Amino acid sequence: MTALQGAFALARVLVYASLLLAFSSPLHAAAQTYTLAELSALLDADNPHIHRVRQEQKAAEAVVPQMLAFDNPEIGFIQNPMRNNPARFGSSRGFSYTLTQPLSFPGKKRLAADIAQDRADIIGTEAEALKQELLAELKTNFWLLLSLQREALISQDNLARLEQIKQISKIQYASNAAAYVDYLNAQVAQSGAENELFSLRRRIDNAVQALNRIVGRDAGTPLEVRGQIPALREKIPTKDQLVDLALQNSPKIRGSALEISAAEKGVEYAKKSYLPNFEIVVTKTSDNPPWGFGGNEYGMELDIILPTWGFTKERASVDQARASLIASRANEQVVRQQLLLDLATHHNLLLQAREQIRFLRARQLEQAQVAWRLARQNYSTNNGGRGFTELLLAQTNLRSTELSLLQAEASAAHAWSGIESIVGTTIE
Repeated sequence: MTALQGAFALARVLVYASLLLAFSSPLHAAAQTYTLAELSALLDADNPHIHRVRQEQKAAEAVVPQMLAFDNPEIGFIQNPMRNNPARFGSSRGFSYTLTQPLSFPGKKRLAADIAQDRADIIGTEAEALKQELLAELKTNFWLLLSLQREALISQDNLARLEQIKQISKIQYASNAAAYVDYLNAQVAQSGAENELFSLRRRIDNAVQALNRIVGRDAGTPLEVRGQIPALREKIPTKDQLVDLALQNSPKIRGSALEISAAEKGVEYAKKSYLPNFEIVVTKTSDNPPWGFGGNEYGMELDIILPTWGFTKERASVDQARASLIASRANEQVVRQQLLLDLATHHNLLLQAREQIRFLRARQLEQAQVAWRLARQNYSTNNGGRGFTELLLAQTNLRSTELSLLQAEASAAHAWSGIESIVGTTIE
C-alpha cells in the first residue's frame, strides 16, 4: 500500500468516527423509522386540528334534523272558574286540557335546514383544505429531513476529501515538497467542516420536532424517516391546466361557493319572515273537576302569528342577509385571486427548480468533480507543492455544487406538494 492510499484509508476511518460522534444521540439511538405514507396516516388519525374541525362538522350536521323537526308542543291544564282563591281546585266547576302545536309557514323549516346543511358542508371543505395544507407541510418537512440526511452523506464525503488533502499535504511536507502551512490550512478546513456537523445536527432535530408537531405527537419523540425525494417530473402541467384543476377540486373554491349558496338561501329565508306562522290548539273540556276525566266536549283553535308592527325586524333581517350575500360574493373573489396567485408562485418555483437541476446535473456537477480530481492529482504529484489553494477551492466548489443540487431537488418537491395542496387533489 502506497503512502497516498494509506492516507485515503485513514481519512475514511477518521470521517466515520467524526460522524458517529456528531450523530450519536439518544434521539437517534431509539428513533422509530417512518415512511411518508405512515406519517400521513398518523396525521389523519392524531392531528388535533383535523380532529377539531371534523367534530365541528359533525356538530353542524346535527343542526339539520333540528331545523326540520316540529316545534315542541305545549300541554295546558285549566281549572275554571274557581271562587275566591285560585288554589282551591275543588271549587272549580270546569276543567280543560289543551294541546298547542306551533307550525311554521310552509317551506321555512326546509329552507332553514338547507342553510344549516350548507354551513356543515362549508366546515367540511375547511376540514379538507386544512388536511391538504397540513399534508403539504408534512411532505415539505419529510423531504427536508431526507435532504438533511443526504447532506450528512455529502458532509461525510466532504470530510473524507479534506482528510485526503490533509494527509497529502502531510506527506508532501515530510518529503519537503510543500510548506507546513498547507498542512495547517487543511486541518483548519477540516475542523470547520466538523463544526458544521453540529449545525446540521440542530437542523435535523428541528425537522424532527416539526414532523412530530404536524402529526400530533410530542415534539421530543424520537423519529427517523426513510424514502426518496421525488424525482423531478419532466412533463409539468401548464399554469392554465393547473388553474382548471384547482377550480374543479379546490376545497376552498367549493367552500366559497357554498357560502354564496347559504347566503342566497339566507336572503330567501329572511324574506319569509314577512309571512305568518301558526298555532293549532286542541281543547278537551269537562264539567267533572278537579281532574276532568269525565266529559266528551272538544274544541279546536287556529292562531295566526303575524310579523311585528311596521315590519321593522323583518326589514332589518333582509338587509342583514343581503349584506352577508354581498360579503360572500366578495370573499369568493378574494379566494380565487389568492388561489391563482399561490398557484402561479408555486408553478414558477417548480419551473425554476427544474432548470436549476438540469443545469447542475448536466454541467456544474460534472465539471466540479473533474476539477477536484485534477486538482488533487496535480497537488499530490507536484514536487514543488504548488496547487494547494486550487485544491481547497476545487473541494469547496464540489461540496457547494452537491448541496445546491440537493437544495434544488428539495425545492422542486416542496413546490410540487404546494401545487397539489392548492389544487386539492393528487396530480398523476
